[in-house]
Amino acid sequence: MVTPLQVFHRSARAISAREFEDALHAICLPRFPPAFSPRHRHIGCAISGGVDSMALAFLFNRLKQEKNINASVSPNEQFRISDNILGKVRAVIVDHGLREGSDEEAKKVAHALKTKIGDLVDPTIETINWESELGPGVDPKTHPSIEPLARKLRYAAIAGVCQRHNICSIFTGHHEDDQYETILMRMISGRGYRGLQGIPAAVDIPECYDLHNVYQSGYLDDQEAASPFWTRMPTGKRMKKYLKYSLRDQLDPQMLQYEMAYGMRSDGSQYFNEYQRTHRRWGDYPPVPEVEAEDGGIMIYRPLLGFSKDRLIATCEENDIPWFEDHTNADPTFTPRNAIRYLVKHHNLPTALQKPAILQLAARCRARVAAEEAEAGRVLERLYVHDLATTAGTVEAEMPRFKLPGGPRLSRRSSVWRKKRLVHYRTIAAIIIRRLISLVTPNYNLPTLADLEYSVSLLFPELRLPEEKENPTLQGEPKGYMISGVHMDPLIQPNGSVRWRLSRAPYQAKTPAPTLRLSQSALASRFLKEPSEWAWAGWTKWKLWDGRYWIRLRHRAPCPVRVAPFEAVYQKDFREGLLLGQKLKHKELLTSMLKVYAPGRIRYTLPAVYAETDLSALIHGNGNESSYWPQPPEHLRRAAAGIEEDDHSTTPTPETVTTKQLQKNLTKEQIHELLWFYKDWEDEQALSFKDYDEVWEESRYLSSSPSSTSSPHQSNNKNKRKLLALPTLGLSLPGVYDWVQCEVRYRKIDGDLLRRGTSWQRFKFWRTRDYASFRLRRRESLLERREWLGLKRRKRAEGEVPVSVADAFKGGEGE
Repeated sequence: MVTPLQVFHRSARAISAREFEDALHAICLPRFPPAFSPRHRHIGCAISGGVDSMALAFLFNRLKQEKNINASVSPNEQFRISDNILGKVRAVIVDHGLREGSDEEAKKVAHALKTKIGDLVDPTIETINWESELGPGVDPKTHPSIEPLARKLRYAAIAGVCQRHNICSIFTGHHEDDQYETILMRMISGRGYRGLQGIPAAVDIPECYDLHNVYQSGYLDDQEAASPFWTRMPTGKRMKKYLKYSLRDQLDPQMLQYEMAYGMRSDGSQYFNEYQRTHRRWGDYPPVPEVEAEDGGIMIYRPLLGFSKDRLIATCEENDIPWFEDHTNADPTFTPRNAIRYLVKHHNLPTALQKPAILQLAARCRARVAAEEAEAGRVLERLYVHDLATTAGTVEAEMPRFKLPGGPRLSRRSSVWRKKRLVHYRTIAAIIIRRLISLVTPNYNLPTLADLEYSVSLLFPELRLPEEKENPTLQGEPKGYMISGVHMDPLIQPNGSVRWRLSRAPYQAKTPAPTLRLSQSALASRFLKEPSEWAWAGWTKWKLWDGRYWIRLRHRAPCPVRVAPFEAVYQKDFREGLLLGQKLKHKELLTSMLKVYAPGRIRYTLPAVYAETDLSALIHGNGNESSYWPQPPEHLRRAAAGIEEDDHSTTPTPETVTTKQLQKNLTKEQIHELLWFYKDWEDEQALSFKDYDEVWEESRYLSSSPSSTSSPHQSNNKNKRKLLALPTLGLSLPGVYDWVQCEVRYRKIDGDLLRRGTSWQRFKFWRTRDYASFRLRRRESLLERREWLGLKRRKRAEGEVPVSVADAFKGGEGE
């Protein structure tokens, strides 16, 4: 018998394609599991030129070669990364410009990717423009917080490349040694076990919270496209067969016949409208369609966290892949990470602080957090979510109850065990509260579990600590409070239970309110044209308003338009103009809708569309030229009327002239003079709004103080402003939609919480991510609104819907 030789490989092994494939499958889970797409989609790689990023690019190229992905393979059998069929890799090289010769190094990295790796990787160099961020003549190296600023601009540059190339997955080269250094840094800063989990393997792209189609958004745009990337529709016989057999066990033929006998539709579309609030009965207000919630965005994946740097170096050396070292990484005084790296490399740390022990600590912390999140998910099954209104950004929920388990075991009676179990339950309760707050808060970062100690004691009385039972602030009926920009308001029910309503906290009087401003349309596009002929400006980019609503606008108004919080001083004029000339029984429509959908101070957190000047004459003038433009000077009116300059007769000067007369009879010099006349006139109109932002905040502060008196200048500005619409409620002044249009979406919400929190009743809030069903639901909701208004049906053009309650009344005129 021959004894096999024992061979010890002291050098690191190169990473194989199989290992890399397993690492990808472990972290790149499908984001929309029911959806399917046979299309290829590019993925992105953040390439710095170091050994980690160069090895990452090489492994993607090797993986494609071994998988032999081509067009002849069925889409179901092709290798997928998250929702993408593996195609080309867009390598993003960011040149910060902070080191001498960084631009040449970026070009060398791009050349190495093209020549050494393969055609799969397509490099793109992005240079950070520091002048646009810091101003001209400012040296970025002198900035006090250059490292976080460079990180923000780096992610913004990567996001820009992803938007241009329709990329939703970015891969970075963070490895095991980076994980080790990060955990050591967090231990030094005193982080708890949740902070010691280390770098997450998959996370939404950071530092890009206000970029649409980048951070947790873009799914709805994809569904509205002619050929969306994510689709639920079967694309072939195999998918149709799969759906047929998967639905066979879920369909009860007898129940279907029973439902059809009672008038239900056989296509199942009656279930598309489940999100409507069935407990709200129509009274003095119509139903309001919910604002659609966004989803999607760019994900950051780190598949190399399980591999050491030695293995990455071995991978590059074995395959002749060059890399570039940044000499600043060796300077221990440059960044805290460099200091940690120098300490680990040049000192013999205790065993408890060496890499194996620290990585095991991080694994235990991740396992503990995962267990707590899983237990919180089970407790959420007992959470009663009664109402989620994206129209106002509110949620009403009744908290689950906790009970300490008892039993014959003596250990369960000990005070030590009970206190330990109580602390554990308080952690679970804090997780539930934080997930509820995430539905409403305008802040990007959620509060920590330690910041929710008071909230746990108030919302869960059975989990109060022994020393808190005598706290006077926790005695008696629960009281409302604010945390993380959210107002927690208790609603005492007749049976004694407490239902909590979470809403956006009221804006502080002396802090700037969230505002989006759109400048007026260009004078050149309106000159010598009747208002009805003015061209529309294009849609603006989606902007995140107040951290809650994605909003975009387009208009053709001759004044700036702004989105700001709804204010009480404009409510009377808006109510009177909302149903001008309509039935008197609807005169309190606005009050009734606000009372139901945005009660109390919640209404003052709604987004409202304002015009910085009064557009009533323009809107009610139906686009006539006399409704906006002032009459030209006397000599121009005479020229437009055809009266010669040397005519000294008694021919009177006309008081008004039309646009057609100006176009026909004025000379080129006179038209140029008229253009400057109109420009000076519009400048005078906007002169009082030179410091409009300051005036706006001053008026908001003064209007909130009942004892204050407003100045004449402030009152004059208030008279000029005009509230045009409340877009989330679907209310707008009659005719405003012909001049200003607004689209609103709610930010991404926690769907798992809503599914679990509404499991006790029929789903009302969590809706299928199918755009076709959404169109059907919205059409039904608008038809219900017309039915409430008592309007007769009339034929409309394809796609035409009432844009507001006021405009909907016009549908019944003349029929």
